[in-house]
Amino acid sequence: MAVVTSARAVPRPRRFDRSRAAGVLLVLPSLVYLTLFVFIPVIKAFATSFTVRDRDDAGNYTYRVGLDNYAQLATSDTLRANVIFTVFIAVTSVAIVFVIAYVIALALRFGKGPTAKFLGRIYIVPLFIPSVIASYAMITFLANHGFVDGILQALGLPDGAFPKIVFDWKGIVITQVWLSLPFMTVLLSSVLLEISDSLIESARDVGASSWQIFRHIVLPLSAPGALIGVTFMFLGVIGGFTVPYLLGPNAPQMLGVSMVYYMTNYFEPYIASTQAVAIFLLSLVAAVYYVRQQFKREIR
Repeated sequence: MAVVTSARAVPRPRRFDRSRAAGVLLVLPSLVYLTLFVFIPVIKAFATSFTVRDRDDAGNYTYRVGLDNYAQLATSDTLRANVIFTVFIAVTSVAIVFVIAYVIALALRFGKGPTAKFLGRIYIVPLFIPSVIASYAMITFLANHGFVDGILQALGLPDGAFPKIVFDWKGIVITQVWLSLPFMTVLLSSVLLEISDSLIESARDVGASSWQIFRHIVLPLSAPGALIGVTFMFLGVIGGFTVPYLLGPNAPQMLGVSMVYYMTNYFEPYIASTQAVAIFLLSLVAAVYYVRQQFKREIR
């Protein structure tokens, strides 16, 4: 009678997965960059924002953990006005850019005449102009006693007839629109190019008007990509510094400018960190929306 013996299979050592290692090496530089320049500064800003500095009668400082900085951000008229002013500038700039860029993108996508060709040549120009140069141009062109004001006075208009644009919220919005318009137009144009011509021609064949085509085909298909572009611009404007610093008013200020002032002029790093956290939280809302839209597009 034959006896059958069985032995346990000895597990083989796992082979080195080269593809997985290559993927880790490709991701590692980005992870290191995000850790050093995003994650660590954000964590440090959060920790600093909860640090409260008290001063006694003798002039000595003591430190404790608390929510006093956030309470000051909510109750101080100056800081609260800065938050409202920042959101106002961002929303206004984004809305104006979106409307103008969408009209230009529609003209570039569906226009055939010389106007569309002319727009296609000039709308991209501001993309190559640095924000510092654009801000300086706005100051020399639109400030009181600037180029436009000088022409108006030469024509006989009284001094002060030209409205205050520079060193006011209008100067920030105009410059942000000028700088952001090419980027938004490029993004919207690429979104509109994804809409098939055959789909539009089919709608025309069944008698759909241009407005019906725009309302039921072009707008719904371009909305996800357009909203992503709006999100990117909102993130850029709400954390901006150069344009609001050079063209904005002394009060109220955008949070980026106010944060630097509190850090360098007032020597209040803890209030400055609290404002940085406020910028981060406002940006986080837009970032979460962007991620959700990306997931929806991938599911579709």
